[in-house]
Amino acid sequence: MKIAIVAIGKTDEEYLNEGIEQYIKRISAFVPIDLDIIIEPKNHCKLSISEQIEQEAKWITNKLHTQDMVVLLDERGKAYSSVEFSKQMERWLQMSKRRLVFVIGGSFGIHESLKSNYSMLSLSAMTFNHQMIRLFLLEQIYRALTIIKGHPYHK
Repeated sequence: MKIAIVAIGKTDEEYLNEGIEQYIKRISAFVPIDLDIIIEPKNHCKLSISEQIEQEAKWITNKLHTQDMVVLLDERGKAYSSVEFSKQMERWLQMSKRRLVFVIGGSFGIHESLKSNYSMLSLSAMTFNHQMIRLFLLEQIYRALTIIKGHPYHK
């Protein structure tokens, strides 16, 4: 199975981009991974918050396939320890789906229509910038894969 991350908006900070690239390289040693960034048009911020979230949901839906195992990142999602997450990742990766897709919404979160259809994951009870969470998610995916493979990274 392949892993994909679908995220709204480009990452502005170079230090985050460097970290993201580093973890994508590390994860690629275990499993193919794609980072699919949806760039909003310039006039997107002129919409109301609810219109922005609704538009983003349409963009996200267009990136998903029926054979995907989709996991939305949301503060109300299920929280795991790193070991628990590695066990869940292993279950997801063993499913007969085409891709394991993690979705990171924009600044205002993910539309309710998506939340009713897919699993949700919380990386913390705290709220993080949607650009930073990409790096945090990639690190946890890498950590989970090293735990699954018995590598000493987690220890």
